[in-house]
Amino acid sequence: MKSLSHIKGAIVGLAVGDALGYPAEFRTRRQLQEELAPEGITGFIRLKDPRFSRPFFTGPDHPPGTFTDDTQMSLCVAEALLAAGRADRDTLMRELASRFVQWHRSEDNNRAPGETTGIACERLASGVSWRESGVAHSKGCGANMRVAPIGLYYEDLDTVAEVARDASRLTHGHPAALEGSAAAALLVALALQGASPAHMHAEVMRRCGGRSPDFDACFSRVPALIELPPEQVLIDRERGPHALGEGWVAEEAVACALYCFWRHPDDYRTAVLEAVNTDGDSDSLATITGSLCGARVGLEGIPSEWVEGVEQRARLLRLGELLADARLLLAEG
Repeated sequence: MKSLSHIKGAIVGLAVGDALGYPAEFRTRRQLQEELAPEGITGFIRLKDPRFSRPFFTGPDHPPGTFTDDTQMSLCVAEALLAAGRADRDTLMRELASRFVQWHRSEDNNRAPGETTGIACERLASGVSWRESGVAHSKGCGANMRVAPIGLYYEDLDTVAEVARDASRLTHGHPAALEGSAAAALLVALALQGASPAHMHAEVMRRCGGRSPDFDACFSRVPALIELPPEQVLIDRERGPHALGEGWVAEEAVACALYCFWRHPDDYRTAVLEAVNTDGDSDSLATITGSLCGARVGLEGIPSEWVEGVEQRARLLRLGELLADARLLLAEG
């Protein structure tokens, strides 16, 4: 089955991107270049690499190849989809809520999780419905960095978008968060189909446009910026006329990830490292970029040393197999 390598590529690809970006989060591109190398991060390094002058991170150190809550929550989404099967949407979301709460309360939840997600998980744990648990005003990227499995599980694009919006509602309720989640899942589904980046962008605008002014204003600008270098684009929007932002909020994260993917759609290494070596939310940008590139180029297109070195490699590969099997069964009816 041709799609097996590409579904595995998306799952492993998001985890690899996340692990590469983890030590870069909260550090500037300039700092990475000055303290590591002119190219910045080029492979897995430990979280508290001794070359860094300012560690920023509290809590434990982690070895090279460790991923963050981005991948942990993506795995929750994948496993909820597999567990719920063909159940109705409410059953799926309750399954997802249960897994989010379990993750939130686990000792593994020590990798800089978002505050909004924590608040929402506590609400879910207290019995609040998944429809009401999300923080209404929050549009942080914590909702759209975890939805790649939805784009791998469903073939129908309408379903992809609607399930991704519901998955956002568990934690983030702002319209930009809902559309950022729909967009991230749709982009993965379209990359899996082999669509061109231009078609991917147009399809997302067609399905998500008009629902959130914040999302529309940011995401619509991506095609005009592809030829500009990342130091002009992947920066705070106050710093230049061509800036898409640093990726901390939903519309910026998905727009910046598409920018990196569009510039290097068939070069996983270059696209993901471009997302990693930024001023902003490096792990989330690289997670989303990695899912898109992995879906397009397949597992074989990801550098083998990264596939071998990423945390929980066997689990990631097995989930890719299970998602591929489930997608086939769902398509067969």
